[in-house]
Amino acid sequence: MPVNVSSIKYNVQLITRTGGAFSLNNVLNNLQWEEQISELSQRATITVVNTKTNDKLLIDMASLNCPIYISAEWGGGKSDKVFDGTVWEWQYVSATQKELTITAYDPFIRLQQSKDFFYFPKGLNTRDIINKICGEWGIAVSYEWGRSITHEKKTFSGNTISDMIFSLLEEVRQKTGEKYIAYYRDSKLVITGYGRNKSVYRFDFENTVETSDKFTLNNLVTQVKIIGKEDKSGRAPVEAIVKGDQQYGVLQEIIRRDENKKLAAVMDEANTIIKERGSPDETIQVDVPDLPFLRKGDLVEMCAGNLLGFFYTEGVTHNATERKMKLTLSRSAERG
Repeated sequence: MPVNVSSIKYNVQLITRTGGAFSLNNVLNNLQWEEQISELSQRATITVVNTKTNDKLLIDMASLNCPIYISAEWGGGKSDKVFDGTVWEWQYVSATQKELTITAYDPFIRLQQSKDFFYFPKGLNTRDIINKICGEWGIAVSYEWGRSITHEKKTFSGNTISDMIFSLLEEVRQKTGEKYIAYYRDSKLVITGYGRNKSVYRFDFENTVETSDKFTLNNLVTQVKIIGKEDKSGRAPVEAIVKGDQQYGVLQEIIRRDENKKLAAVMDEANTIIKERGSPDETIQVDVPDLPFLRKGDLVEMCAGNLLGFFYTEGVTHNATERKMKLTLSRSAERG
């Protein structure tokens, strides 16, 4: 379905401390929001003119923790909320521009900054553990990813909630070799796989502003050595070596096998490392017209420069002011 970018309308609404709704549309100097693969929370950056309304300056209305909503309309009169958060930080510059810059996050910023303690015995699966953690924090979970494993005992001591969630999902990824996406949607923590979007949008040469494709040997691993438990003298046996393609030489990673883990399970981890990091690392970024509803994990099609085929969105920064977005992409097999 084609989208006329020039017809997209953005709406930014601030809910004041007294509950009143105030539109920021007419005072906007800059509007961006983004989500990255390593973070649970979306972040919005909004710069506005510190205007006066009803005898109150905007700086007096945009208090910390006040709700901020960004919605977009892209055809047919349909308007959807694309950001739902609160004012987390603001900065006012009065000398020249008299601008107020607001940084807002969705509710999961609290999971990124809050720490806790949890103990889970051996035998619980990923879905159950995440549900228990989030249940303690009043967070509903929509576990749409078709992957979950049985874990050894887990102790989280002083970890952030988001780090707990990511560490559990990383164990599943390492064992299954399948990637996941975790983000805030409709007041829930959504955990799903890549490429779940029903509509796949294509960006071709005519509507792509810029592409960047970089290869590097940094982070390359061509060999993984598995080390066992140390003896009293501090020596640790080499239990296995997993080799990948060594055309670029030996670049080695070490895994220390915990006494609670079987060697076969650690071998699976080593093979996953070789699979994911056994070839040169590629960083792909493109600047394209803004689609406000596009999220990390979505599948897109590129036909610009040397980028031909289907790609997953690893991170996205929407720039409503310039009506474009910057995507960080990874290559994908074509959807069947």
